[in-house]
Amino acid sequence: MYSRFLICLFIGLFCSAQGQNKFYNQTFPIQSQKPVVEFLSEVERDSKIRFFYLEEWLEPFAVKPSENGQTLEEILEYVLMGSDVRYVFLYDYAVVFYKDPLREIERDAIKNDALLKKISVEEKTVGSSRSYVPGTQVKLNGSLRDKETNAPVIGATVHVSDLDIGVQTDARGVYQLALPGGEYILTFRHINYEPKLLSLNIYADGEVATLMDEVPTTLEEVVVSDQRITTKRVGLTTIKMNELARSPSFLGEKDIIKLLQVQTGVTAVSEASTGYNVRGGGVDQNLVLYDGVPIFNTGHAFGFFTAFNSDAIKEASFYKGGIPAEFGGRVSSVLNMVSREGSYHKWQGKAGIGLVSSNLALDGPVKRDTSSIALSVRSTYSDWLLDVLQSNYSDIEESAVFFFDASAKYTHKLKNGGKFFISAYQSHDKFRLANDTTNAWQNTALALRYDNQTQNLYYSVGLNFGRYAYQVSEVDPENAFDLTYKILYPSLTVDFNRDGLNKQSFGFHTTFYNFQPGRLEASSPQSNVANIVMPSENAIESAVYFSNSFFLGERLQVDAGFRLSVFNRIGSGIKYIYEEDEPLEPRNVADSIQYGSGELMKSYFGPEPRLSLQFKLNSQSSLKLGYNRIYQYVHLISNTATITPVDIWQSSNAYFKPQIGDQISIGYFRVSKNNAIEGFVELYVKNIQNILDFKDGANLILNPKLETDLLVGRGLAYGAEFSVEKTSGKLVGSINYSYSRSFRRVNGKFDSEKINRGEYYPSNIDQPNIINLNWQYAVRRKIFFSGTFTYHTGRPVSLPVAAYEIDNTPIIDFSERNNYRLPDYHRLDLALVVEGGNRKPKRVISQWIFSVYNVYGRKNPYSAFYSYNVAGAIKPYQLSIIGVPVPSLSYSIKF
Repeated sequence: MYSRFLICLFIGLFCSAQGQNKFYNQTFPIQSQKPVVEFLSEVERDSKIRFFYLEEWLEPFAVKPSENGQTLEEILEYVLMGSDVRYVFLYDYAVVFYKDPLREIERDAIKNDALLKKISVEEKTVGSSRSYVPGTQVKLNGSLRDKETNAPVIGATVHVSDLDIGVQTDARGVYQLALPGGEYILTFRHINYEPKLLSLNIYADGEVATLMDEVPTTLEEVVVSDQRITTKRVGLTTIKMNELARSPSFLGEKDIIKLLQVQTGVTAVSEASTGYNVRGGGVDQNLVLYDGVPIFNTGHAFGFFTAFNSDAIKEASFYKGGIPAEFGGRVSSVLNMVSREGSYHKWQGKAGIGLVSSNLALDGPVKRDTSSIALSVRSTYSDWLLDVLQSNYSDIEESAVFFFDASAKYTHKLKNGGKFFISAYQSHDKFRLANDTTNAWQNTALALRYDNQTQNLYYSVGLNFGRYAYQVSEVDPENAFDLTYKILYPSLTVDFNRDGLNKQSFGFHTTFYNFQPGRLEASSPQSNVANIVMPSENAIESAVYFSNSFFLGERLQVDAGFRLSVFNRIGSGIKYIYEEDEPLEPRNVADSIQYGSGELMKSYFGPEPRLSLQFKLNSQSSLKLGYNRIYQYVHLISNTATITPVDIWQSSNAYFKPQIGDQISIGYFRVSKNNAIEGFVELYVKNIQNILDFKDGANLILNPKLETDLLVGRGLAYGAEFSVEKTSGKLVGSINYSYSRSFRRVNGKFDSEKINRGEYYPSNIDQPNIINLNWQYAVRRKIFFSGTFTYHTGRPVSLPVAAYEIDNTPIIDFSERNNYRLPDYHRLDLALVVEGGNRKPKRVISQWIFSVYNVYGRKNPYSAFYSYNVAGAIKPYQLSIIGVPVPSLSYSIKF
């Protein structure tokens, strides 16, 4: 069919210029809109011009009225705009129409390739080709939903191959495209779903709903190549939940935060830590959200495990730069987790058993097609893991550890098109060392949200409640006590999103904080512990935000936003007044001001501009730039490098200003032509004002004058991140390297308010070189061998340099703050994964995982200690939490 027209085209390339001017500029008045075939027939009847074409090619097109007349070229250019029908002038009388074979061949190749890979291809038509007005764009409103649960598929990529453009689905699983009428191939991809193709003929505005199947547990579909790093927002990482099941883990526990810790720019200061540090920031500078509710302590068992059951989480997005305006309150990063909705059609579940804990997740309809519920629970049942930990604590084997976490989510679809859900999350931990205190801590999160839309405006109203608490108990009758600490933080959120090529979002958030910073009570009649009750602290944090996403030209995408945050510290409370020109010390208290309930004690305003730019160099590469300023109004008060249950959170007040973080990052991102390999280089600089650090010998717990033991400083971090990832084939994996520096400077007015003479010093989390290798190899179709190797420079510590006695009292002098380093950290973990059948008729899909943590038994240092003897000698000790290989075996099923 194409041959005769390609021959004509070939001849025309040589001949058309010779005579086309004889009719090239001739004008043709058009009195009324008519099909282009009818117009061409009229021209042939009234002139010597002849047209050669296949009628079915031109049937969709029509010419518009033009009283003054247009040239033939102007008419044809307008009529055929955006289509794959072309034309050429030949000699002085002929016009030959031909259909661009390359676009049709490309579409056929994409569909054939999809069929070979067993990717679903769906065909749909919107509107009629006969009614299409040439030259106009049509608007496609599309939606992606889970085939089983009917839940929206959030953050999926929608790629239009013919035009090489793409968008992402929003929080409702909705996307919008403006296209010239014609034929297109749309590719839908998401990390947790099977890819899907839509062969679309569109000639009018319309809607298309597409259902996606959850991805089965096969290696080829773990990594989705079209989630291109070249098109993602700068600083955004989408957590690949399916990777968790095949990654080596400590004692077989799937851990979302441990997966974060191997990303570029992210590290942890120790083995027993579910806290993480992002680009030189502290653990308190990371906002962790569970269905929109902040979580203050993310660890189980003093940090060995994460407090979230991965089977209960559907989506997880991680921002380390270019943070959107809708997020605020933490200056370094955002981890936004969305829990799973239940299926609206059938009951299903997952269950797993390991050496440390077991878990169960169930979901299904409450009322078919209308409401659903999802439940999950995980609990430990053994203290044996303490037996394998190699430690300087001789009695650790006699200790006890217990934890559990549970979640529930009820979702109801309303008749007006809206949706309501209520989500609940609870975690509890208890840890006791033999002959020592018992530590317990809990997280509670409750979220109620209503979602709906009017035309292209989507809105969401949420009412949330959060609680974090810990207790420390001693049972020895003479010293028996209970120490409790608690934070309550209810919040209200109102968010709006407007769809379209120019996407907008805006909203209002407010949170009320009630800090109960400590209550110490004797728990037995014989106890000599004095009762101490710290006064509660109240504060309100509010913010309004607006952001806009749009294109400048075809290559530059701009995401610009602004957030204005306000923080009010309110009474009741006491503000201590100190002597002028004197350091803040208890002995220098001159007066105090008592504030009544609800009285305003201190206010702060925080303008927070946000900007993210993506410049597309070509189809394989892009440049990205990100900037954000964020105010953080709550501070973690600790004198350790890791999160512990007895750390306290302090609100900003007259003496503790909010932290202000400014970060700028720029990077080059590239994918290979076949999308099999992707990589990037990114540079960043971060400056943080008003960071709190502690004085030597500080007393942080039950301290009514906390400002006398803390110092205010500045943080500076900078670095470079390099990553190469192979995303397809039997062997997939990544190599990540980060050069990351993190410094602090505390230079107060008085010598007692300086650290290291007011000069910059490495922070507790300064680890210049970080290397992470991750791989997964498909030995056979259902057998996988995976591994991770991590290395990072040892973190800074302060060590004793001299010891002596004065009046029989031992005195120890330390080095300057963080003037030494622990030995470097490195570890290899391996896992063998054997999966059951993954064919859809299978009612049960099983999985066995055998893993070895710390394969070569590296005694990585957790901390350094020392002892002082009567001879005046200092003996150092290095504490290693896990110094041996730790094997584990776990089994899970999906039914």
